[in-house]
Amino acid sequence: MLDRIAVEVARAETDNAEGHPGQARRRLVAALAELDRIDDGSLDDGFVVRVRARALMELAKCEFEVRGGPQAALARLDALVAAGAAASWPGVVPAVAGVRGLLALRAGRQEDALAALDAAVAQIDVADAVDGCRALLNRGTLHSERRDVVAARADYEECARRARAAGFDLLVFKAEHNLGYVHFRAGRLPEALASMEGAARSLPGPERPTALRDRSEVLLEAGLVGVADETLARAAALFAAERLPREVAECELGRAECALLRGDPVAAREWAGSARRRFQRRGDDAWVVRSALLALQADAAVFAQLPEGRARSAGWSGVARRAAEVEELCRATGRPTWQRSASYLRIEADLARGKGPDARRVLDGLGPVHPDEPLTLRLHGRRIRALLAVAAGQQDRAAHHVRAGQRDLVLHRSRFGSLDLRTAGAVHGRALADVDMRLALGTGDPEAVLESVERVRAVMGGAPRVNPPGDPRTAELLTDLRRLVEGSRPVTGRPQADPERVRLIADAQRLKLEILARSWHEPGQAGDDREGRAHEARVVLERRAGAVLLDVIEHHGELLAVQMDADGAQLHQLGDAAPAAELVRRAHADLEVLANPLVPAELRAVAQRSLSVALDGLDAVLARVVRVPDELTVVAGGWLGVLPWAMLPSRTALPTLVAPSVYHWMRYAGAGLPSAPVTTAAGPGLRHADDEATRVASLWPGARALVGQDASVAAVSDALAAPGIVHLAAHGRHEPDNPLFSSLRLADGPLFAHELDAGGDVPDLVVLSSCEVGRSTIRAGGEALGLASVLLRTGVACVVAAIAPLPDETAMLVMTDVHARLRAGAPVAAAVAAACAAEQERAGVHVPLLCLGAPV
Repeated sequence: MLDRIAVEVARAETDNAEGHPGQARRRLVAALAELDRIDDGSLDDGFVVRVRARALMELAKCEFEVRGGPQAALARLDALVAAGAAASWPGVVPAVAGVRGLLALRAGRQEDALAALDAAVAQIDVADAVDGCRALLNRGTLHSERRDVVAARADYEECARRARAAGFDLLVFKAEHNLGYVHFRAGRLPEALASMEGAARSLPGPERPTALRDRSEVLLEAGLVGVADETLARAAALFAAERLPREVAECELGRAECALLRGDPVAAREWAGSARRRFQRRGDDAWVVRSALLALQADAAVFAQLPEGRARSAGWSGVARRAAEVEELCRATGRPTWQRSASYLRIEADLARGKGPDARRVLDGLGPVHPDEPLTLRLHGRRIRALLAVAAGQQDRAAHHVRAGQRDLVLHRSRFGSLDLRTAGAVHGRALADVDMRLALGTGDPEAVLESVERVRAVMGGAPRVNPPGDPRTAELLTDLRRLVEGSRPVTGRPQADPERVRLIADAQRLKLEILARSWHEPGQAGDDREGRAHEARVVLERRAGAVLLDVIEHHGELLAVQMDADGAQLHQLGDAAPAAELVRRAHADLEVLANPLVPAELRAVAQRSLSVALDGLDAVLARVVRVPDELTVVAGGWLGVLPWAMLPSRTALPTLVAPSVYHWMRYAGAGLPSAPVTTAAGPGLRHADDEATRVASLWPGARALVGQDASVAAVSDALAAPGIVHLAAHGRHEPDNPLFSSLRLADGPLFAHELDAGGDVPDLVVLSSCEVGRSTIRAGGEALGLASVLLRTGVACVVAAIAPLPDETAMLVMTDVHARLRAGAPVAAAVAAACAAEQERAGVHVPLLCLGAPV
């Protein structure tokens, strides 16, 4: 009978370790009831004492997780120890101390937890091996929460060593997973993700929701807001299935942070409110405070968007009052990081409503920003200090804090080798960029505004290696994905609910996520993060007679533009951004219709008229800055980067470029194109692709035309890793949800943007005679990703690409004309403008081609 009870207790222990406390509790209640029936409470039998104590310790864990009340089980344990159980089982004392430490840790009582866990570790020599490992594991977690990275690493490493020696595979997994979390605390995010994934591979089986929740925190810090949110949703579903409301609430707090970073404070408020109600029901006071803090951050984001008036003032007054209350609660519960966040909110609210203590005195009292705090808190602290300096009339001091925050973000993002992570990290810099622009506009100097925008681009940009070099597993996965995509073409036209289509899409998505996840592990390297300086831009303009540089931005819903030529710079206010953004959306929708040969002629005529109205409307909004008689280079990001600048009526037949930054334009402007090599390639499935590739190649002496099976991924990749001109006539596909898998279809399958490598040489000019690959997905933070934007990041000077579907026949005619003009000596932008204007005059249709990058 005792053996059977012991087995049930052991099973319950496994259930708890695997995250199934409801199932464990049912076993334990039954086991303790049977034990009470057959045991008279004597402490002479060490085996009985051990079984009873283990059952009560596991029951305390269950009751905490499921019902929030472990007191009864703990009281029975204390009585057992007080009666002398240690005489029969010496390990009971450190085991009970370890459980008490764990429960205090889970409840947010850090000092109590530390005292109990220190006591447990101090007696590790008399503890059972499993209890010693657990005490080390939990104390490591406590040290990690207190941001004591050295102590946390030491405890996790010792736990892993002891667990490995004892054969405790699950504890080895937990310790190694948590070592990944230590990397995270130290700011080494790629190493954190790699370590966590390695730990997960070491212990096969279903997804573990606790590991998912931890991983989501690293993903969120990296700026991968969407992936973090999806990961938290999976973890919450698994926790809910196990009836673990506390863990569900923690996931909801994470989702509230995701919503804040993606600019959805209403959703953030809802998630934080739901979490707070769950914590209140359980009596988890510390986490109730954390939920209240996140809800306040959401409220502050809402009020910041309101126009000046009574509602905004009243809202900020409420935030100031509640932030002060939360700040005091954080101080009382020993949460300094939360306390600082609450104090920043209180100060921000006081500044927004124009009340509170003297700004200079508050700023002096804040002291330095703590370098070991989370990135988001450090950047918030820098922004608050900058705003206080502005209020105190200390513009230089404000600029110092803005620059310091931007350097923090540059350092943070330089640790990533993955382009996906680098662009994702831009989300953390938006609020600081807003203060930078505010300072620049306050000077009234157009050149200061231009340099402010360029600073932000340098912080957000850089040119890292996109694909980890020499990674055979990634190469294998890309080959699998290529085969899958190419092999699934016969089923792509089936209904969305078709089982085979659903399966293939799911398989492709799984491969894409694994490829991206592997790239996240690649450590960073120094990038070319220089920003364009106004005086340097003037030097370039003086060398380019008639050229105009136009930097266009959206700031607080208004369109602003800095127009610069050899004579100087001007700042233009162009009005409300929303109508222009709607016209851009409408123009792209009309271009989609016009490119579809199945659309009836009557509807095409309607779309053509609608497109003309949209372009005329945009031309009117931008008239003051785009009506220049010669070369115009527009520097723009976000939705302004996909505005059809070259299609505006005032730009017809005039050279027009869209550059990712002033620095990119300066670096390559006027660069000569090499006479060789020229490579053209034709992908399958396009009626005129072979003819186009052959005709274009015939215009250039010594050019190489890749057609049929010669136009392979390997051959085109080689061409894209060497100087020269590359012309690609192929089906293109932009992936809005996964832009690094935007692709060109070649003989043996798609070539993905993810595969483009910045490790060596690149072409000087790439011409993409393909549908829509000039498009970009605008990520949270304003960074754009797509096939053309990746080529520019790798160092290609200029990319000619379509920002909308391009009919095959139009592509052949226009592209052949472009290359004929290039061969005759015309600059790229002039050649493209003239060829597009000629086709528009011949056929009466707009050609959605853009020159992206610099005027080469």
